[in-house]
Amino acid sequence: MSVVQPSETDAKSVLASARKRAVAIILTPIVVTVIWAVVAMLTSVPVKVPSAPALRVGEPVAAFSFPLLSGGTSSLSDYRGKLLLINIWATWCPPCINEMPDLQNLYIQMKSKGAPFEILGISIDALGAESVKKWAERFGIKFPILLDPRGTVKKLYQITGVPETFVVDPKGVLVRKFIGPLRWDGAAMIKFLNATLEGRKKPTS
Repeated sequence: MSVVQPSETDAKSVLASARKRAVAIILTPIVVTVIWAVVAMLTSVPVKVPSAPALRVGEPVAAFSFPLLSGGTSSLSDYRGKLLLINIWATWCPPCINEMPDLQNLYIQMKSKGAPFEILGISIDALGAESVKKWAERFGIKFPILLDPRGTVKKLYQITGVPETFVVDPKGVLVRKFIGPLRWDGAAMIKFLNATLEGRKKPTS
């Protein structure tokens, strides 16, 4: 009985067919997964992630409570009756560091006049007290430094970066928001803060 040997062409055809089947086996699950993902995306209902209430001038700011660099804790309510300058900063932010001496000078000037005024520096450094302490000592910072290593205040006050500063009146109402570094101990700023204090003292008609 004679045996028919497969030709080279037949062998190549069989090999090509086998390769096609292998590719189909590999690609089919991928294609199905992609189609399923697209359909799911087009038919699913968007999920709304709740966000903090919008921070608006003329409305109360969100309350907070954070550890103090000096020990203990500090809350927004502790400063009721004072004009507040809430400065959100970090040691890895050069503009934040650059404005620290100005903030300290402003603090000294306002306190020397007996003004009901306070600066709160909220640090968002992830490493906490150790990274903040050396900077506070370097600049001789005397105003309270609060520690927020988890960055809770970023969402709470809806900041887009650092530094950002919020002026809050003695009743806890937002007066103004400043984005970026400023000349805090300049005459214009001190005039603005004094005018804000005087304006809050006047009886409403």
